[in-house]
Amino acid sequence: MSLYPDIDFARVEGDALAGRLVARFWQPVALAEKCVAGRAMRVKLLGTHYTLYRGEDGQPRMTQDRCPHRGTSLAYGWVEGNGIRCRYHGWKFDAEGRGEEFPAESAAYARSLSLRTYPVREYLGLIFCYVGEGEPPEFPRFPELEDDSRGTLLTQAVVLDYNFFQRVENDHDEAHVFFTHKHLMAKYGLDQIPKVAAEETEHGLVVVSTRKDGRKRVGYGFMPNVLLREVPIPQDRSKMSILLAWRVPMDDTTTFSAMVNRVGTFNTALPDPGEVEDPAEIAARVMRCEMTLDEVDQNHPLLPIIQDTVALGGQGVIADRDAEHLGQSDRAIAVLRRMWAREMRALRDGKPLKTWRRPGDFEFGKEIAGAELPAVAH
Repeated sequence: MSLYPDIDFARVEGDALAGRLVARFWQPVALAEKCVAGRAMRVKLLGTHYTLYRGEDGQPRMTQDRCPHRGTSLAYGWVEGNGIRCRYHGWKFDAEGRGEEFPAESAAYARSLSLRTYPVREYLGLIFCYVGEGEPPEFPRFPELEDDSRGTLLTQAVVLDYNFFQRVENDHDEAHVFFTHKHLMAKYGLDQIPKVAAEETEHGLVVVSTRKDGRKRVGYGFMPNVLLREVPIPQDRSKMSILLAWRVPMDDTTTFSAMVNRVGTFNTALPDPGEVEDPAEIAARVMRCEMTLDEVDQNHPLLPIIQDTVALGGQGVIADRDAEHLGQSDRAIAVLRRMWAREMRALRDGKPLKTWRRPGDFEFGKEIAGAELPAVAH
């Protein structure tokens, strides 16, 4: 039985608590390269569509999706200068969303209407927005991924057909890698099931996993849905690559998974992403039992995503947490849920929420060298 019968971690649409919590933070909604100057695109966050476009000045902008005239999506219209014009009746709004030109209407009428606009930032190859109430929080920075000495920046995104919280929980589930990613992990010596220690921090949580040979991995969760850790990826078979990821709820059943890596040495044998089968199609074939994960091309550039999609999609589009039986390997998931439940209850009850921040002395991996977490008994 669930420890949190009054809390729904999964649903984000409408006035759902989880959605209200996520909306209090900056979230990525698109790859920057997909937001082309002079062309609008439609994005979805927390069950709501928005129109995103890049003006002639090169700056991305995001507005409400529906034209206030007759409700057609502005994403189907024209970008003119730094503004946008609706394709249905030609209503045009300027860069700040103010009504600028409404054919067949008076200039005074045009000045009386405006679009709702949203704060937008471009960072690490992604377009971020803030859709919450009031002023946005300080924009999060991750110097580890800004550091060119760590390798070449690789920014990718996929849409996953299951709930975002399953993806967030999986980010802190170290035990699954021994099975779900066993061949990939074995190449890095991570072929033992670890003991897990986890605790809440100023930014979210830290998870240290210790194997019997003493080897450790450390992962960080930044509230509410951000992962920072080193991972093995097909793009670099020489060593672990640093990963920064956001698991963003597009709606209750769909996740925008944005991933930023620093890759030291690219795997030259890796096929071009456009030359391989869609990872979602491969995962679907595995889940129909037409093939196994062992039969998937181990050089597929999105192999870990295929593997995780099978495991997480196999939980159902929205996992039934009431039917679970958590064990000692799920310590990090227990910490994560406890934090989320506390914050969601505070939001529901109108009480103050924790102010999450990255400490000024944050150092990636210091928990391995130091004694930040209690020792884990074997």
